[in-house]
Amino acid sequence: MPQWTKEQEEAIYQSGSNILVAAAAGSGKTAVLVERIIQKLLNKETPVDIDQLLVVTFTNAAAQEMRNRIGEALEEALAADPGSNHLKKQISLLQHASISTLHSFCMELVRKYAYRLDIDPSFRIADEVEADMIRQDVLEQLFEEWYGLEEDAEQEAFFQVVDRFSNDRNDLEIEGLILTLYEFSIQHPNPDLWLEQLAETYAVEETTDESTLTWLTILKKEVARQLEVMEMQITQALELTKEADGPYHYAEALDSDKEMIQQAKGAIALSWQEARAVFTNGKFKALSRKKVECSEDKKDQVKAFRDDLKKGGIRLPLIGLVEIYLSTLLI
Repeated sequence: MPQWTKEQEEAIYQSGSNILVAAAAGSGKTAVLVERIIQKLLNKETPVDIDQLLVVTFTNAAAQEMRNRIGEALEEALAADPGSNHLKKQISLLQHASISTLHSFCMELVRKYAYRLDIDPSFRIADEVEADMIRQDVLEQLFEEWYGLEEDAEQEAFFQVVDRFSNDRNDLEIEGLILTLYEFSIQHPNPDLWLEQLAETYAVEETTDESTLTWLTILKKEVARQLEVMEMQITQALELTKEADGPYHYAEALDSDKEMIQQAKGAIALSWQEARAVFTNGKFKALSRKKVECSEDKKDQVKAFRDDLKKGGIRLPLIGLVEIYLSTLLI
């Protein structure tokens, strides 16, 4: 017989109200849940049948483990009380009990009452490829409808979003953002409400005090972190130029880069407007083309550092995103 803690005993025997058990991995949550189920089955005053309970897990493996543990516990209880018809009944009902993943239970429920929902009971869940194709079709139809609307304020707002979040060749980038936002929103119990609240959170005007924008504070920290990484890359590259056979003629450009990044770090700590000027006007100085005697490997390493840095650029992706939020009232 396991030695339960006080908290575990409360989780096992508490009745008459909803309970929530939160604990770290490996702390015995499954064992507690199994014991809670067993105690309900063994309760002599108000015994329940296993097929009256709904037990849902996140994976099929976990559901099978739960069923096995309950079966073992019932066998042990029956061995201690071989004359119990109630326990024999529970063992026979176990294979028909609702112990499954939440998705499996919902599918079974929908299929059982398909006639009331007016759907084909032989439906199936689309695989990932099919789901992607359906989402893409919906997006294409949506964009086609918006492009075909009569010119008005809403269509103009649509065009502004498309212009800012995609290029002049296709709408793939904005479509990707929409899908990402959709996938994130459906994790919420009320996606529509969450999206409305999100729009309110980002509804800002040019006169809005940036210190009141919690999300901007978070983004500024992320930008500052990226700048720290960029400065570390520059410092590593500069160390290579200082070695005896290093490409010393690249040091001037790298020093310029480092100074620009340090200015950006200082500006982001002051205000977004201060940082904006650095982000907008900052440019990387060209590496010297002077031919010098140095290690080709180290020369290539410095160039690689520089290329990686320029791909991120001083005009970081987050900057453009925040600029849109600061200059546009999102509705």
